[in-house]
Amino acid sequence: MSHATPVVFPTQPILQRARLPTFPTTAGMARFRGVAGFALALTVWVAAVTWTRAQSVARPGSASPATAQTSGQGGVSAATCAKCHASIHQRWLGARHSKMLQPATPATVLAPFPGRAIELRGTAFTLTHEGDRYFVRGPFPTAKEEVHRVEYTLGSRRVQHYLTRLPDGRLVVLPPAWDVEKGEWFHNLDIVNPDDAALNPVQVWNRTCYGCHVSGSEKGFDQTRLSYDTQWSDFGTSCERCHGPGAAHVARYESAVPVRGAAADIVTPTRLSPERSTMVCAQCHSLRDITVPGFAAGDDYYDHFTPILEYAQPAGPDPAYWPDGRPRRFSNDAIGFWQSRCFLKGNATCTTCHRDPHEPDIDRNPSLARTSNAICSSCHAPIAEAGTRHTRHAAGSPGSACVSCHMPRTVISLRARMPDHTISVPAPENTVSHAIPNACNECHQDRDGTWAVGKLAEWFPAGRRRRLIFRADTFAAAKKGEPSSLNGLISIATDETEAPLVRANAIGYLRRFPGSRAETFLAAAASSEHPAMKLAAVLGLGEGGFPAANTTPILINALGDTHRTVRVGAALSLMNARVTKLEGQAGVLFEEAKRDYLSRATLLSDDARVLLDAGKFHLMNKDAAAAIRSLEVSLRLDTTLHASRYFLALALVAEGRAVEARAQLVRIPKDDPYAAAAEKVLATLKGG
Repeated sequence: MSHATPVVFPTQPILQRARLPTFPTTAGMARFRGVAGFALALTVWVAAVTWTRAQSVARPGSASPATAQTSGQGGVSAATCAKCHASIHQRWLGARHSKMLQPATPATVLAPFPGRAIELRGTAFTLTHEGDRYFVRGPFPTAKEEVHRVEYTLGSRRVQHYLTRLPDGRLVVLPPAWDVEKGEWFHNLDIVNPDDAALNPVQVWNRTCYGCHVSGSEKGFDQTRLSYDTQWSDFGTSCERCHGPGAAHVARYESAVPVRGAAADIVTPTRLSPERSTMVCAQCHSLRDITVPGFAAGDDYYDHFTPILEYAQPAGPDPAYWPDGRPRRFSNDAIGFWQSRCFLKGNATCTTCHRDPHEPDIDRNPSLARTSNAICSSCHAPIAEAGTRHTRHAAGSPGSACVSCHMPRTVISLRARMPDHTISVPAPENTVSHAIPNACNECHQDRDGTWAVGKLAEWFPAGRRRRLIFRADTFAAAKKGEPSSLNGLISIATDETEAPLVRANAIGYLRRFPGSRAETFLAAAASSEHPAMKLAAVLGLGEGGFPAANTTPILINALGDTHRTVRVGAALSLMNARVTKLEGQAGVLFEEAKRDYLSRATLLSDDARVLLDAGKFHLMNKDAAAAIRSLEVSLRLDTTLHASRYFLALALVAEGRAVEARAQLVRIPKDDPYAAAAEKVLATLKGG
């Protein structure tokens, strides 16, 4: 590559806008017609496709749009369900799932609005209320001082945010936020990933969070006017998020024909398999990319979502995972729980412990108190009977509680800490080597990790923590690109006693080590039983610089996989290998997977970078007209995203619109990463 920055981007969804390593191919884009095709062949050395990190990718501290369950898809409102299920409805109304987003009223606003200014991050905001209306005055969303009415509250347990509506329909989070537990104001950006805060100082709720804070939602973004008309049927997480669309169920029970037998037209999570039951919760409680929109309760998570694992996160000050692959940031409980032996061996589900999702408030459930061992001992009776011989702590002391050792508060939440849902064992060796907190020192804060290592070596010399130590050492070395980690990655990837998500994380790292060994194990993983492992493998085969002659047959086979995200991943990796058309049934599956990929751009139609990726995809798919439409909107959303300008020029050339292409290319600044490539294109155009 002779130009400054190759036009490449990863096939794995990531947390930040940074780029993971991708392979530069030498083949140019497939030839378009005439002179346009010649220009493209000269200038496009690499143009890979991906799921770029979009604003609606769930990240620590936010939810994301899981689906839009509207009446057109057979949905009804919570009020309709309440006609028959009044007592359940009342429990739900009094609990937190119904209170994610609420209209701002004296009954819902928890913070005092004292009629005076407070200072946050060196900026003054005046908080007032007039009757039942609340206002914030300050320099927001620009440096100009404005008065905003608080339209909605967001949250009610630990932190409460306040939202206002801007003239273009954006519902944005106002800077002053209230710490419910500490009783103090703080700046909203204090709990946002610093990199995200720098990129997005204005947090747009109906761009990033609406999908899990309300139900029956439609973003309603108008690409022509660049405005929002977001609608939803219910505040909070309502009935159909967990039970699926209810119109058929309602019609059945409203009919004059008597109903017999159990209802088969509504989802009951407790009657699902452990995998499908936990997937209902994971639609919001996991760090994931919405790869194919439209998830409904009872669906397969891997037909719609790609879990974002530790290997995919870039280096940064606020990572989502600890180096051993366990979640560090909150709202990722399902990814942790899916690593637990309780789930993998005991078939436990979320409702095994959180027995009434209609009233999920932990403080109202005595069995979930941190001093209670009742739930754990119901499965682990022999350990409970061992008492102090197992706990090594006095009976009745905090250290004798199961969750003190196995669910320590090591997950970073909103100005607080939450229990680790991997339900694992203390591994203070990882504290010493990787600064991962451990249960022992969370209580014994006057001691260090080395002390805890000595105690556990004395009590449990052959304990299960060895597995956690091996993971952390291997993943940390792989993150640094150390070749010595390859053996460890292969060992974890092929260990059938390991959790599938842990194995998938190891598989995800293999792409960083191009060579025949990594290729061999990626190829084998592409036919694994677990979809997360298959998906990591097919994406890695398209990104690791492996010979296309070897990977293409594997990827074509993956187009027939039973999981849609695996099929989409295979399609993207084939596109990266410059395979844009296939014959026969494989061709039919290929085109279907392409359409699934593009449905993501429809959901994220207000994200400039997603539309940039969609434009690249259309170009590679020889659809310059569609590329132009996508890239023009991308530029309208972000005029500084000159990558979109560059690819728009290529698409214009492909359509024979050289004058317009030139007008775009000359607007790319000289210090932009695409400047050198733009100059090469200009040189091929008449008058360049």
